Amino acid sequence: MAAPDPAPTMPRAPRADGRFIETKLRRPQVAGELVALARLDRALTAALARRVVCLSAPAGFGKTTSLLKLARALDAEGCATCWVSLDAQDNETARFLQYVIEALQRALPGVGQYMLADVSEANVDALKAILRSVCEDLAARATQLALFLDDYHLIDNPAVHAVLAWLLKVSPDCLRVLIASRYCLPAGMDGLRRQQVLADIGSAELSLTLDETACFLSAAQLPALSADQVRTLFERTEGWAAGLQLVAMALQAEGRGAGFIDEFSGTDRDVSAYLLEAVLAQVPPAVMRFLSLTALFDRFSPALCSDALGQHDAGATIAWIRAHNLFLIALDDGGQWFRYHHLLSDYLRGATAAGAPDQACLAYRAASAWFAREGLQDEAIACAFQSGDLHLAADLIERCVEDVTQRRGDHDQLIRWYQRLPEETLFERIGLRLSYVRSAMWSGRLREAQGALLAIESDLALRYAVSVYEGKDAIDAAILGDLQICWYMFHVFSNRVERVRESKRAWGAQWERSGNPIDIARVKLAAACFAFIEHDYREALALSASAQTFYERCDYYAGVVGCRRMRWVLARERGQAREAEQGLAALYEENCRELGTYSIIAANTGIQLADAAYECGHVDLARTVLANAFDMSSKYGLVTDFIAAFLTASRVLRCDRQGEAANACLADGLALGRERSLPRLIVAVQAERVRVCLQEGRVDEALKIGRGAGIDLAQPGESAGLARPSELVLIELRLRLATGRLQGLGLSIDDLLAQTRKQQRVRLTVRLLALKSVLLQQTGRMDDACAVLGAAVALGAAGGLSRSIVDEGPEVRAVLEQLRRRGSLPVAQDYLNGLFSACDDAPASNQPFCGGLGAAAKMSQRELEILKLLQCGLDNRHLAVQLAISEGTVKWYLRNIYQKLLVSSRTAAIARARELRLI
Repeated sequence: MAAPDPAPTMPRAPRADGRFIETKLRRPQVAGELVALARLDRALTAALARRVVCLSAPAGFGKTTSLLKLARALDAEGCATCWVSLDAQDNETARFLQYVIEALQRALPGVGQYMLADVSEANVDALKAILRSVCEDLAARATQLALFLDDYHLIDNPAVHAVLAWLLKVSPDCLRVLIASRYCLPAGMDGLRRQQVLADIGSAELSLTLDETACFLSAAQLPALSADQVRTLFERTEGWAAGLQLVAMALQAEGRGAGFIDEFSGTDRDVSAYLLEAVLAQVPPAVMRFLSLTALFDRFSPALCSDALGQHDAGATIAWIRAHNLFLIALDDGGQWFRYHHLLSDYLRGATAAGAPDQACLAYRAASAWFAREGLQDEAIACAFQSGDLHLAADLIERCVEDVTQRRGDHDQLIRWYQRLPEETLFERIGLRLSYVRSAMWSGRLREAQGALLAIESDLALRYAVSVYEGKDAIDAAILGDLQICWYMFHVFSNRVERVRESKRAWGAQWERSGNPIDIARVKLAAACFAFIEHDYREALALSASAQTFYERCDYYAGVVGCRRMRWVLARERGQAREAEQGLAALYEENCRELGTYSIIAANTGIQLADAAYECGHVDLARTVLANAFDMSSKYGLVTDFIAAFLTASRVLRCDRQGEAANACLADGLALGRERSLPRLIVAVQAERVRVCLQEGRVDEALKIGRGAGIDLAQPGESAGLARPSELVLIELRLRLATGRLQGLGLSIDDLLAQTRKQQRVRLTVRLLALKSVLLQQTGRMDDACAVLGAAVALGAAGGLSRSIVDEGPEVRAVLEQLRRRGSLPVAQDYLNGLFSACDDAPASNQPFCGGLGAAAKMSQRELEILKLLQCGLDNRHLAVQLAISEGTVKWYLRNIYQKLLVSSRTAAIARARELRLI
C-alpha cells in the first residue's frame, strides 16, 4: 500500500557524490622497504592457509605493517586485494557494508548482480543482498580476492560484528578476509576457530625477539650498538616494534647514544610517553606546531593545512616529517591525504587538549568551515562537534538534511547527529526538529517521534504565549503547517484512524488553500490511504488521483509512484487482479530502474505486486519479487504494506511446503504488530493463523488464537457485529464452521456479503462465497454449494482471482469437481486448470507474463551445473571432484540453491528445478 509521504528517495546521483572517503579505500603507503623478520614472516605465511586472518595486539605492534606484508604476498600469488581503513563512524552498519561492497567491487569491477548504485538508501537489508550477490559471483568465477580491514578495534557496535560474522559465513572459499585490531574478534566468531577457518596472530607473535630486535635496529642504520645495549633496549621495550622505532629515532638525533640508553633503561615512566617526548624534543618548533594541529584530525591534506590552519609551508613540512620517518602514513598515491600512526596522534591530541584547548577549538572550527566548502559534510559536522560549537554543528546539519535523508536515504545518520545536540541548541530550530520527526517515523521510532512533536508544541506555546493552533497569526505559517502535517503523518503511521480524521480536518480548515503543493499532495494521499482502510474505494481513487496531480506539479517522483501504486492496489481489491498485476509489474520495473531494486519505494511496490501475482496464481513471480522486496517492505511503510508482506510471504512458503518457515513468518508479523502497536496487522495475522490451523486440523490451537482475538463462540452467530474488522468476522465464521456451531452462520455470511458487495470489495466477496459454499456442502446442500461457488468462480474469472477461492481449503475442490461434472462452469479452461492446480497446493504451472523476473533468471550458470549433477546422485565429495572446487564451496552453492528455490533438501531442489524447467 502506498505510504502517504513516501521515503523521499531521489534518482541516483553520479558516483562523484562524495559518498566515499577515497583514502579509506587505499592501501597505506610506507617509506622504504619492509624489514624482513624470518620468524614473523613464516608465521604470516602460515596464516594465509586459513581463509580468515586476525592480527590482534596493542598499538604499535606492527599490525598494519604485517597486513602490508600479507598483501604483498597475495599480490605475488596473483590474488586481487582491496583495503578498508576503518574509523569510528563505521560503527553504522550500513556505512560499514557500503565501504566493504565498494572495496570489493573496485577490486573486481562488475562482480555481483547488483551495484551500490542500485541502492539509493542506506538500508542494511538491501546492502546485504548486494554483498550476497558479490559472494555468489565470486564463487562462480572462482576468483581469488582478499579483503583487508584495518583498525577493526574502532568497531564496538554488536550489529557490525554480526554483519561481519554473517559475511564470513556466507562468503565462498575464494574470498579471504584479513583483519587488524587491538582486540581479539568477538566471542560470536569462536566457531570460525573451531572450524579451523580463522588464524589468530597476537602480540606474542608480533613482538620481536632479541635477534629480531638487533636486525630491526641494524636496518635503521644506527651507529653500532653493543650486544648489551641491544639487550637493554629489547628488555625495556619487550620487543614492541613502535617502541624500538622511537628508540631508533631518538638515537639518530645528534648527541644521543649510550647516555640515552642508560637513562631510558632506568626510567619508571610509561615507555611510549617517555620515548615520544624524547623524539619530539628534537623536532623544530614550527614542525612541532604543525604536528600538534594536524594530529587533531583523522586525516589531513596540504590544502587543509594551508587554507584552514594557517600552515602555508605545509608541503615542505610534510616532506620533512616523511624524511624523518615520524609516523606519517600516506593515504593515497598522489600525496594529497595523510594521517599519523594512532600512537602519535593519540599522544599529541591528549597533549593539545591538556595544554592548549583553545587552540584545538579554533583549529576544529576552521577545519569545519574548510570541509564544508569542499562538500565533505560529514567531516565538517564532526569537526564542529569537536570544537564545541554546537550552533555551528546544528547549522551544518540543517544545510545537509535534504542531502542526507533524500539523496542518501540515511535517516539514522540524521538521528545520531540530532541526539548529540542539547535542548537549548534545538529550541529555536523547529525545522530541524521536524526533520528529525520525519526520519524517526520512517525508521519506525514512533514513540520518539511522538515525544518530539509534543515537545515542539509545548515550546511553540511557551515562546508565543498562545495555544499553538490558535496562534496562526503569531507563529510562522510554514512551521505550523509542517507541524500539523507531521502529526497527520504520525497518526497515519500508527494507524490511529479517528485522529487522522481530526488532524485532516484541522489541517484542511487552515492550510488547504494556502499550503504549498507538496503538503497538499501528502495530505490527500494520506486521506486516500484511510479511505482505502475504511473501504471507501471511490473516495480513495479520487483522492489519490488528485494527490498525483499535485505531486506531478512538484516533480516529486516518489509521491507520484505512491499514487500510481494506490490505483493498482484498489483495482486488485475490487476484483481486477489480473489488471493490477500487470500495472504493478510495470511500475515495479520502473521503480527498480529509476531508484534501484532495493529502494524502499521499489520494495513497497514489489510487495503489492507479489500479493497480486499470488492472487492470480503466479506463485513463481510472487516468490521472485518477495526475494528482493520482503526485507524492506516488512520494516518500512504503512500497515497495509506489512499485511501484504507477511501474509503473501507465508502463503508462498506454504505453497512450497515449508510450513515451519511460514509459521515463523507469521510470528514475525505478529511481533511487529505488537511492537509498533498496529492492531490491523495483528488481526490480519491472527486470521491467517486460524485459517492455517483449521486446514491442518489444529482446532484447539485455532480456538486459542480466536480467544486471544476476543472471539466468544458462546454468543450466537447473529451477533457477529459488522462494525468489527472483516478479519475478525472471518475468524469467528471459520471457527464456528470448524466446531459445528452453525446456528445463524449462514445469516452472518450473508450480512457480510451484502456489505462487501456494497463496498465493491470483490476480492473479499469471492472469498466469502467460497467459505459459504463450504458451509453449504457440510450441511448436505450440495446444489446450493455449487450455485454459490459458481458465482465465486464467475467473479474470479472476470478479474483473474484464484487464490481467494482455493485457499479456503480442500473442501473447495470437491465442489469444483461437482461443478465440472455438471458442466456448469462457463469460464476459460486455462483459468479452471489454474484453480485445480492451486487446489493441489502447488504453484500454478502457467508462466508469469513478466518472465524476466522468474527464478531461472536468478540462478547462476554454476548453480545450474550443480543442479544437473544433483540429478545424477553425486554426493558433495564427488561434486567437488567433478567441478574442481572444494567441498566447502559445494556446500556454499547448495545453500544458495536451496534459498533461491525455497527448499530444504536435494530431493526437493531437484523437484523444484524440474518444475521450473531449469533442468
